[in-house]
Amino acid sequence: MRISVPLRLLLPVMVCCGPGLAQCNPASLPDLLQRATAAIRADWDAFPSFAFVERDAETTKHGTTVSLNRVFMIEGSDYYMPIAFNEEPLTEEQLAGEHEKLAQEVNKRNRETESQRRRRSDRYWKERNQNGVLLQEYLRAFHFTIAGEEMVNGYSTCVLDARPKPDYHPPNLEAKILTGMQGRLWVEERGFHWAKAEAEVLKPVSILGVAVKVLPGTHMQLLMSPVNSSLWLASSFTVSVKASVVWMSTERSEAVSWSEYRPADAALKDELTGHSPFSPLVP
Repeated sequence: MRISVPLRLLLPVMVCCGPGLAQCNPASLPDLLQRATAAIRADWDAFPSFAFVERDAETTKHGTTVSLNRVFMIEGSDYYMPIAFNEEPLTEEQLAGEHEKLAQEVNKRNRETESQRRRRSDRYWKERNQNGVLLQEYLRAFHFTIAGEEMVNGYSTCVLDARPKPDYHPPNLEAKILTGMQGRLWVEERGFHWAKAEAEVLKPVSILGVAVKVLPGTHMQLLMSPVNSSLWLASSFTVSVKASVVWMSTERSEAVSWSEYRPADAALKDELTGHSPFSPLVP
């Protein structure tokens, strides 16, 4: 999952099993939050065991750039294989070149020493674990109230409003962004997975020291979908960011979608042997 800074710091803010709730009411809230926390932790931890197709569309004042990649896990970190750019699929010759690069990368990583593999893998997991802190802090940072029930993509959900606790003290810079946000969450009532989440920034929050501040007007939405009977993974994340970077204002938006989740090891093997598990793109 490759999202640019500061956008990569915002996605985990959106993301936080047992029989379903008898009803969505205040009395059920503590149990709902406990089960939703366990479910999202399991979903978050499962993500690296999958390959998938990722589409990134980033819009700035200069226009929109779109990239499409097949993403594989190789020996402890991810690898992005381009398959299209700005909605134009790669030619057969270009795609063959990307397959060759993929095979070379696999061979390279297989020949690494243990220390080389650890350094590479640690970079991936350091960023991922930093984002995971936000999941752990979510319940501590917000006060939740039940707002009702809604259907989301055919699933019954309990709707929760989340407002910042005034006495919350974040443990690090990543979690500091939680102090300036409010949100609304849709928790699927049977497995307690997050089906949808929306959030907005209420006040300026520094996320990378004093150099970068996320400003009011920043809005984001996450959608998650089931990949099997017990696991939900992200299907899309959209964010419009207003920020100040070294005292200069900037606005940008990004829409990321994930599809065609496949078990990582099998997907990589099939791709390398010319039997891609993903849908072909037609030029």
